[in-house]
Amino acid sequence: MVPFITGALTGAGFGVVLYKVGATRYSRVMGMLTLRDTKVMKFAFTAIAVASLLYGLAAATGLAAGLHLVPRTMPFLGWAHVLGGVLFGAAMGVSGLCPGTCVAKFGGRGGATKGQTPAAIAGLFVGVLVYNVLKAPLTDVGIIAANQKPLTLPGLLGLPYGAVALLFGAVMLAVAFAVDRLTPEHEFAPARAKTSVVDWLRGEWSWAAAGTVGGVLVVLATAQGGYLGFSGALLALTGFIASAIGLPLEVVPTITDDIVWRAALIVGVLPGGLLASALSNPSKAAAESPLPKTFHAPVVAKGFFSAAGMTLGAMIGGGCTTGAFISAWPTLSLGSFAMAGTFFAVSMGVSTGRIYVSKTLDLAQAQAEGDRVYD
Repeated sequence: MVPFITGALTGAGFGVVLYKVGATRYSRVMGMLTLRDTKVMKFAFTAIAVASLLYGLAAATGLAAGLHLVPRTMPFLGWAHVLGGVLFGAAMGVSGLCPGTCVAKFGGRGGATKGQTPAAIAGLFVGVLVYNVLKAPLTDVGIIAANQKPLTLPGLLGLPYGAVALLFGAVMLAVAFAVDRLTPEHEFAPARAKTSVVDWLRGEWSWAAAGTVGGVLVVLATAQGGYLGFSGALLALTGFIASAIGLPLEVVPTITDDIVWRAALIVGVLPGGLLASALSNPSKAAAESPLPKTFHAPVVAKGFFSAAGMTLGAMIGGGCTTGAFISAWPTLSLGSFAMAGTFFAVSMGVSTGRIYVSKTLDLAQAQAEGDRVYD
């Protein structure tokens, strides 16, 4: 029971952060991928920096083991990072979603299309089931490495983890501030002016505040013996449900406390998004001229298939934007650099192509719509 409670609370906390920083907004994510609204990017860089600095400080002072702050290292999976990164990146570039933000968005009742986020959540589970079928064949042909090693940047350089983590954290923090100075950030005017601490808490949080809280949650997850990654959490939840109905998955053969903690992690994101939404101050445009939700079958179908492909990519490549990026980069894992580097390059290429080639993305219109509904 304790692993479920602690996992759910950690997931709820991160769900609040994702919603409050705007990471569940379609227009925010597309803005990040096209470098036209970098708030979510700065949030992620800050979270990575904070976690890296805390891990590095614990390691450098010799307190990491005693405080249970020795992070798990994402293994190097070889070509799986490329295949998984391409699948995940293409899906994210089309949908603007990832597993954690999808659940937080559903909890916060976000989106202008009825049924899109429930369909996407169904797609998340389908992606796991497809992976359960494909993992063995992909391993047999050598795409997923059978001999998975936790390769890291400090190991490659022959330097102590603590020193490299502290330097890496400082660099990431500097990058976040540099991006803030050089690139724009879209503003959503609140319905109520921010004149008090409560108003600031109810409004959309700044990237620095949200990133700091996010980084602390990543480290707290490690202190609990867990790992804050939502694709892994989705795998655990699917395996938990499958075992409960007597059909255990090959990729989750037994249910341990770690599996329970991970399953609870993504379960907790939904009430976290709901709580953040209920206590939030809406935008001025949403209060004065709200955008009614409508049903569009193609949009719902896109959400389902994108989520399925995204989850399959995350399973193959070793993680999602949280698991292979925000939580994994502070561990200085070479596998996480390969996976996240691949899916961000692909998703940025896809989203930019949607603006200039296929003309299926009008970011200004998406931002205008997002101003009237939490998209």
